[in-house]
Amino acid sequence: MMRKKSINLDQVLQISQQLILRSYDYLWLHTMLEQAANTQVSGSTLITGSSHALNGIQENCWNSAFNCSMHSQDLYYDFLCARRVLERAAGRFARCFIVMGYYIAYQDLSRSKISRETMIANVYYPIFQDGHHWEPPHSGSQWDGLGEIPEPVKALCQQAAAQKLLEYGTYYSEIRPRGTLFDLKGRTWAQVSQAERTAMGAARAADHNKLFQHRDSLEENKQILTEFVRFLYRHDVQPIVVITPFSPEYNRFILPDMRAGVLELLDAVPEDVHFVDFNQAEGLFTPSDFMDTDHLSAAGAEKVSGILAELFGA
Repeated sequence: MMRKKSINLDQVLQISQQLILRSYDYLWLHTMLEQAANTQVSGSTLITGSSHALNGIQENCWNSAFNCSMHSQDLYYDFLCARRVLERAAGRFARCFIVMGYYIAYQDLSRSKISRETMIANVYYPIFQDGHHWEPPHSGSQWDGLGEIPEPVKALCQQAAAQKLLEYGTYYSEIRPRGTLFDLKGRTWAQVSQAERTAMGAARAADHNKLFQHRDSLEENKQILTEFVRFLYRHDVQPIVVITPFSPEYNRFILPDMRAGVLELLDAVPEDVHFVDFNQAEGLFTPSDFMDTDHLSAAGAEKVSGILAELFGA
């Protein structure tokens, strides 16, 4: 008769640390969704969105806020996140911030070979079992390569990993420090020369401008946002679309048509949607508020979050 392998507490902690290192994004989003869905605090705040939400939102500016955003999260997965939470936490949420960049109107992760094989395969499909237009998706497992681990022990390891993330309370911490898109050679964005900032702004905007060709995705995103907003209204949740601040060097090169696409997206929604574009507020943000061309520093995130909490309630 074979004995089952036993794993002690030290092994559970060791495996949980490995999970954090190899599956941080999956664990963070999964943990936030579970925490949000189980909240008992009325008037809570839900945040969905891309990396601009991860960098631009400081949860402690609200009494109870859950940041269910992720790198390269499009509107489709924003909606899935909100639906997962609000179907279980009916009546607990007062507002939902849908945080985006101008390019989001034209984005569909499932039609991007790189994004679907990184983000969908490793984060969204394992959580939602939904690859959108990518069928069948190729999905890995966070347990691959860790050997034979009994299911009850896996549950303990994942709980330990989730608890570690909750201790920090926000995506960026000592185990996941804020990074930059470009090699700034140890300098802050404010310390980079104007010429370098301009070159990086042009390069980053050029990458996003490529998405403008995807008119089919814009038309589908109109439908997704319309359904998303209607869903929020059915659950008595206030929808608020937010464009976070971008550096002047980035805004100089982003196509005006990309900005117009966001307005077209919003105009397609019959219901009222609050809309805040921080790039219309000149002089409010300085280079020290940015990590790079279009992502905020901790100081910038606190400034943006404080304004949003004051405008729409904490």
